[in-house]
Amino acid sequence: MVEDVERFALSDALLNRIVFDLDAAASHGRKKSTDEITSGDSCHDNALKFESRFESGNLRKAIQVRPYEYDLLLNPDISSNRHHQWFYFKVSSMEAGKTYRFNIVNCEKPNSQFNFGMQPLLYSTQRALSGVPSWTRSGQQISYYRNHFERLKSDGDDQKKSPSRTFYTMTFTLTFPCDDDVCYVAYHYPYTYTNLQAHLSELKALASGHHIWFSHQSLCTTLAGNACDLLTITGPINDEDSTASISCKDRDYIFLTARVHPGETNASWIMKGVLDFLLSTDPVADELREQFVFKVVPMLNPDGVINGSHRCSLSGKDLNRCWINPDPLLQPTIYHTKALIQYLVARDTAPLVFCDFHGHSRKKGIFIYGCSNEGGDRAEEALPRILSQLAPLFEYSSCSFAVEKAKEATARVVVWRQMGVQRSYTMESTYCGAETGMYKGVQITTEQLEMTGKVFCQSLLYLQSHPPPAQGLPLATQSDVQQGDGDGSDESLLTGLDLLNESAVSTDDSSYLEATQTKDELHV
Repeated sequence: MVEDVERFALSDALLNRIVFDLDAAASHGRKKSTDEITSGDSCHDNALKFESRFESGNLRKAIQVRPYEYDLLLNPDISSNRHHQWFYFKVSSMEAGKTYRFNIVNCEKPNSQFNFGMQPLLYSTQRALSGVPSWTRSGQQISYYRNHFERLKSDGDDQKKSPSRTFYTMTFTLTFPCDDDVCYVAYHYPYTYTNLQAHLSELKALASGHHIWFSHQSLCTTLAGNACDLLTITGPINDEDSTASISCKDRDYIFLTARVHPGETNASWIMKGVLDFLLSTDPVADELREQFVFKVVPMLNPDGVINGSHRCSLSGKDLNRCWINPDPLLQPTIYHTKALIQYLVARDTAPLVFCDFHGHSRKKGIFIYGCSNEGGDRAEEALPRILSQLAPLFEYSSCSFAVEKAKEATARVVVWRQMGVQRSYTMESTYCGAETGMYKGVQITTEQLEMTGKVFCQSLLYLQSHPPPAQGLPLATQSDVQQGDGDGSDESLLTGLDLLNESAVSTDDSSYLEATQTKDELHV
């Protein structure tokens, strides 16, 4: 912020040299990432080179203001002038050991986890070639604050309550590990549409060697012509080949969706953990497939993901605000997903659980939003309570079961209200870390997100095997779970299933501890 003040006092000393500009590239017809779009004199001053014309990339302009400092501007979502948050860009021609400052000057949200310990992600291709292909939390001197750049009102603003507002700056420094490296910088661990397709191919090959019913279909095509994937996972559908006590036609349905908001990549990493576990040979996964039919839409907004948007589809609309009456032309993925759930309800196989995976930019931990009627049996609270005792990152205190007016057009509310699914949820995941417990102060990794997906699956068996907690049941604290001396009713959730045996996840699971010490690989 002090340097911002210096800009006004010593403005003549600033370089203010544009070194990357997508608008200029478009006006000159330079659409390919191989087309050079830096300014003519920048290469003579040891300026960094930037690029964002790749899948899920987002950087609109880079301005060199000092020899080792750059102002960066993000693209809004397509067909919108809002939602500047997700960033993902390539940078090269750096000097190792030098400290570079980056200022993203057109952020919108009034606060961010960058003020509470969160760091951006860095990927070094030279380190990858040397055998360390990983995204790492990087960056120092991180701050997020209101700046003096005015932001025009948009259609999403309340014109009576919101005068013209200013943007926010997210500033950080990076020291690159290698000379002339090619590095990628991102808001959170990227997970692209291509990543998903590669993962689905792996899952199909995995399922073919086991007694698993795995169907991969295209639910519909998007505005840009991309396929929206629909997966069906269960045990053998021929009752003669199944040892389950439940016939295939009598299995309950579980309906899971993710990535309606493109910038919420943490939702895809949780979904990856769900899918990997469901198609594994783990005995708990076997039992889940024998008990349930899983319908999964792993990416509701492929167009937004591909184009590097944060929240909207190509039509510029938030797809999680159109579930009441989705347009089959403008919101095809929501229209067809809702129609499929309505079909299940019509044939008397309404989902036992519906859950839409999301990311939350301003809170820590993992938590659930549900829906409840006053005076009901509170069955909707059972799954979050089970998760609070199985998953170290889960924060029951952050859960809410209120239905706010602003959320009435979201998936969880519409599925609950229009289709009668009592256990209809939004599961939110932090970009940063935990507020309490053993992971307080530790930034979340993809391993932890994937493990949360596994635990979510395991919790469904507890839900099936135990009645909902009694009304007013006190929630076990993290220390209660670790010490095993919680309330007797809660303790049964932790120890009462022989089925999980060694696969049950508790807060002292070594795989969680290892996840904080290892680095995730980039899957391409």
